[in-house]
Amino acid sequence: MKNEVLSKDMLDLYSYVDMRKIIKKIFELFQYLERTSENVNIPRITRGYQVKYEQFTPVSNSAVENFVLRKLMLETKNEDYRKKLFSKITLSLQKLNELELEVFHYTFYESKSEYDISKIVNWGYKKVRQIRKSACIKFLSSLGLDSECLKEDVNLV
Repeated sequence: MKNEVLSKDMLDLYSYVDMRKIIKKIFELFQYLERTSENVNIPRITRGYQVKYEQFTPVSNSAVENFVLRKLMLETKNEDYRKKLFSKITLSLQKLNELELEVFHYTFYESKSEYDISKIVNWGYKKVRQIRKSACIKFLSSLGLDSECLKEDVNLV
């Protein structure tokens, strides 16, 4: 099975606003650690849209437990915990296809607008929205954080 952008039906189950809030918290953690820790390595997306993390350690469970930014800020002072968390994030990023990685990179690593991204990737803004939302769902699902973003009014019949 190819790693394609998720279907419209699947995309409609999730709130992009809620997903964006959670992902922004993860990137706030990255910024915090870069400011407060020396030589901290965070998962990166290369120019060739490959996921890189130099301190990767094998992890058995990819769910991020008790995702509260304040708690994570304190726990990531422990290098082993930080490596494990970032390894989980790396695995989650690796679930995205190249197009999703590219849009995810411009959205969250570079904070580019939807309009700017559509110009860079040569897709219309509606397609960029679909790709971005698909990437967010895959990323958060892999971390075990997607259930917090399901729309409440969705009929699961």
